Amino acid sequence: MHIKIAKSLAKLIRTYGEEGGSYTIKSWKLKNRQLQGFHQWADDRPCEGAFLIGAPGNSALWIVVVDWKRSDNYYAALFPEARTGPLAEIHRCIEEHDEHTLRWRYKPTKQDGENPARRAYFEEAFNSKDVVISVPSNSAELEDFFSELFSLAVSRQKADALDPARPPSREGFPEGKRMERLHCSRERNPELIRQAKQLALERSGNLKCVCCKFDFEKKYGLAGKGFIEGHHTKPVSTLHSDGDLTKVEDIALVCANCHRMLHRRRPWLQLAHLADLLNDG
Repeated sequence: MHIKIAKSLAKLIRTYGEEGGSYTIKSWKLKNRQLQGFHQWADDRPCEGAFLIGAPGNSALWIVVVDWKRSDNYYAALFPEARTGPLAEIHRCIEEHDEHTLRWRYKPTKQDGENPARRAYFEEAFNSKDVVISVPSNSAELEDFFSELFSLAVSRQKADALDPARPPSREGFPEGKRMERLHCSRERNPELIRQAKQLALERSGNLKCVCCKFDFEKKYGLAGKGFIEGHHTKPVSTLHSDGDLTKVEDIALVCANCHRMLHRRRPWLQLAHLADLLNDG
């Protein structure tokens, strides 16, 4: 993360802790904006804050906003309450549609031959092998941020141990909070689109527009392989103000032309209505 994003995130967590909320926040005291006595891999590095996050029904989790490699790239590093070692060192921060998301992938490196099983375990528990978490901009979004980090931490720990007591699988991805931005710029998880494509390929072996049946690969060959757009079938007006879970089943795969037509007017055209228009033509 850029230092400006790191500072904003740390300030938001600190302010949330002062105001009180669903989670409890305790801060580690910094010395000259650095950690001391926290962990050998995090001490003596530029740090914007280390916060112990408590949540009902979960073990507490440390979130450390730190320049891990002293390279002006701040990490959101996760530690268990005992600070025995990092659970995740999240450092990739991507900007899309005026929104920043943190990206991380589970890559176990144990030498026992069980890493493929661990990866499969994590993907089933977290509902994805790729973690994509929006950087929050207010307290409501911060609670979703905490929830995602806790889910990541639990999934990581259980996958590492191949714990028979599996966590409940996540049913969707937090998104859809009311923000002053266009629908296409709203909080959207690209992993959800990937899963929708994968599901379509498993079911039919191709990626055809559900409205006009256009197939990019059939038309353009290799250049069109794997290409299609995802349309979120839930209108913005139906989303809860505090955010809803969007499931793979809420994604319709459409070509670019049909996607533009679906969003051409308010209220949106329904998929069936657009298909009828195409058939009438």
